[in-house]
Amino acid sequence: MSGIEAVFFDCDGTLVDSEVICARAYVAMFQEFGITLDLDEIFKRFKGVKLYEIIDIISEEHGVALAKADLETVYRAEVARLFDSELEVIPGANALLDSMTVPMCVVSNGPVSKMQHSLGKLGMLHHFPDKLYSGYDIQRWKPDPALMFHAAKAMSVNVENCILVDDSSAGAQSGIEAGMEVFYFCADPHNKPIEHPKVTTFTDLAQLPALWKARGWNITR
Repeated sequence: MSGIEAVFFDCDGTLVDSEVICARAYVAMFQEFGITLDLDEIFKRFKGVKLYEIIDIISEEHGVALAKADLETVYRAEVARLFDSELEVIPGANALLDSMTVPMCVVSNGPVSKMQHSLGKLGMLHHFPDKLYSGYDIQRWKPDPALMFHAAKAMSVNVENCILVDDSSAGAQSGIEAGMEVFYFCADPHNKPIEHPKVTTFTDLAQLPALWKARGWNITR
């Protein structure tokens, strides 16, 4: 790899501590339609999975036909409510973003409005002016690498010269398939291990500057 041109960050679970909040919103959403689910199981099974895929899986398992748009309305409202009252930044995220010396963006399976809400509430949105890229933009979601190619094109960078920081196996897979160097954030013990030459596993955002410097990439102050 030549010099690093940009760093791509996932949002939920990587920059903002929202994965459990999202799982709670999934449980509340299905409960509204008469399906009771276990929070811990939902958290483990569906980390990084797009909403409509979750609805499809649960609908099939329970033998029901649910209107996705109706469920999404309930989910988005519950997520917004929980974000406003409980959302917190992932430890080390602000310091890391403040130290970066190369362009950055956010790549998420969630809609841009959700990223704007969470990052704006936590004071991080200014790091990503017009650099929020969503699977909804192109109707393709991680683990599909299309989102990585989309973001790289929008930023006028070579995707293979970019780093992805992501806490989900779906995200890591999208980075691998795009030819990126993937830094797989595994603070959560539920994370599925990934063994791949393109993947470096770490457990604390504060570790990243040293890991990058060890690879010869001086991309933080």
